[in-house]
Amino acid sequence: MKRQLAALALAAAALGSASAASADPAPYRITMLLYRGCEEACKGFQGYFRQHGIAAEFTLRDAAQDKHRIAGFIDEVRHQKPDLVVTWGTTVTYETVGNWKAVDPKRHLTELPVIFMIVSDPVALGVVESPAKPRKNVTGTLYLLPMETQIKAARSYLDFKRVGYILNETEANSVSTRHELQALAPSYGFTLIERSLPLSAAGTPDASALPAILAAFRDEKVDLIYQGPDTFLNVRREQLTDGALALGIPVFAAAEAPVQKARALFGVVNKYEDVGRFTAAQALRILRDKTPPSQIPVELPRNFSYLINLPVALQLGRYPPLKLLDVAEIIGIQQEDR
Repeated sequence: MKRQLAALALAAAALGSASAASADPAPYRITMLLYRGCEEACKGFQGYFRQHGIAAEFTLRDAAQDKHRIAGFIDEVRHQKPDLVVTWGTTVTYETVGNWKAVDPKRHLTELPVIFMIVSDPVALGVVESPAKPRKNVTGTLYLLPMETQIKAARSYLDFKRVGYILNETEANSVSTRHELQALAPSYGFTLIERSLPLSAAGTPDASALPAILAAFRDEKVDLIYQGPDTFLNVRREQLTDGALALGIPVFAAAEAPVQKARALFGVVNKYEDVGRFTAAQALRILRDKTPPSQIPVELPRNFSYLINLPVALQLGRYPPLKLLDVAEIIGIQQEDR
């Protein structure tokens, strides 16, 4: 009898060990669909797994700002069936999962779990019905602070009556940002001065128009340019911010790169690396805890940074108020990785 009990105990222990191992399988197979390479959020996502000793195999697919490549990535994902798909950005996410009201199973992923990041407004885009209502197989994270919070933060540095905005109609997030600014303008006492990027014969934005747009902002006495979450302009952040600085117009940025790696004056942002790490923590709820995406709300990281580019402030003659120096992260040109 003692031998039988010992055998049963060993069997139970073995089952327990197998159960514990199966609760945290390794390595996880994760495919990341990207739009402009593996930038800070992508690196932060992978870094979170490494820091916590969680084994994972990452497959990266970069659309290189060409949305027509995404359909091929989706076909590959369907064939490979990874444990999780991570989508970066508005365009990639929308092409991958579509609108929650009109999903096309032939085009979109409807079964494999998907978590998105760096999507400017997933509700306006139709990726989810609301942050509290993710989809059966889709959830994600936010990265932009509410527009009202951004406007208040900008006002804490300087007053402005006329805000310039460059609209890129080829990117949905640029259009939705314009709508938010229009809605807030009356209550916050500023006029939105909008200029659209013209399109080339190929239907892509024409960057050569930027100098003329900036000159028009100067002629219309714009006090501040708002650089929104627009990949096209973010890639050309030096051209935009250098041009504005030469004309004496400060730039307020919705993302970190124009302040840290170019010459935007300031911005109130969630850093991309932090967003990537936060998204990775949410992803583990799907991978390790087996929580369905539908039960993981779309949330914003709790920490954000007020960035001020001090050399730009000095060149513009707009030194930050002392109260901001206690909370802001001061950026210097020598810190740039160019």
